[in-house]
Amino acid sequence: MNSFLTKWPSGEAREFGQRPLRLRHGVAEDELFSDSALERLIEATPRERLHVNTIPRDETDPRKWREGDMTGVSGRDVMAAVARGNLWVHLQRVHETSGVYQALLDALFADIERNVPGFRSYRRSMSVLISSPNMNVALHADVPGQSLWQVRGRKRVWVYPPRPPYLPQRTIENIVLQRSYDTELPYDASYDAAAESFEMTPGDWATWPRNAPHRVRNADCVNVSFTTEHWTDELRAGYAVDYANGLLRPLYGCRDLSRETQGPAFWAKFAVAAAHKSWRKLKAQRLALTIDFRVDPNTAEGFSDVAPYQIMK
Repeated sequence: MNSFLTKWPSGEAREFGQRPLRLRHGVAEDELFSDSALERLIEATPRERLHVNTIPRDETDPRKWREGDMTGVSGRDVMAAVARGNLWVHLQRVHETSGVYQALLDALFADIERNVPGFRSYRRSMSVLISSPNMNVALHADVPGQSLWQVRGRKRVWVYPPRPPYLPQRTIENIVLQRSYDTELPYDASYDAAAESFEMTPGDWATWPRNAPHRVRNADCVNVSFTTEHWTDELRAGYAVDYANGLLRPLYGCRDLSRETQGPAFWAKFAVAAAHKSWRKLKAQRLALTIDFRVDPNTAEGFSDVAPYQIMK
């Protein structure tokens, strides 16, 4: 490992979370991301914390994003399927699977907090992404604060402004309320004119404003990266407003609602969101995922189609 965790060119630390940034990190050579470590991690990740997906390489419609299964497939076979096929493997909350990833997550955020004035985070999370050459990741928007850390391979990232038409208000409300998936965003090639685009190589990491839609295309090589998610008081306030606005949407139709995070109206929305979330926990609502393929290292695309079935997440 290099002697640094994160590098901050002059002035960029103050812009963390305010605009898209590409920075450098020193963990690309860490043993935690070797093939053998990733194989063990794949096998140790519980079913409820993994996704495996595919989409045609030239497809830009996020509705064509497919969900699959890889339970019971060895870590080595999953890695082989990724190397030869068209797959995106997402191992969620790996810090809960192994304490060594928790230690790395803690160290990274301690370093960020040392460098970014006033930044204090909580409810932090780490996920590992392993993806095929030329894999195309559909346009999507994340709810918490997020950073992408490149470990192996090269990819191009497009980050779009977190506002209409790239992010319609009703769409982010539905994502926050878990009424729709984070990939259910409109996309038009004309949007690219407003995007910030950059290539990521090993040792790069990128971050962007809350909810900023983004899409990714791998170069002709296997990619290994990880994402970190976090919350701050500011992010939590924005989440509460979008949550409450989504609940109030039937009363206001297509009209834009205030996303302000100060004042009496904000605190009223905060209370509405908190009450509804407490009720929702009692109801234990979950999303249904339709599974229609299974990882298969013996096929050209790395997977075989199966009769569709649903699981709850």
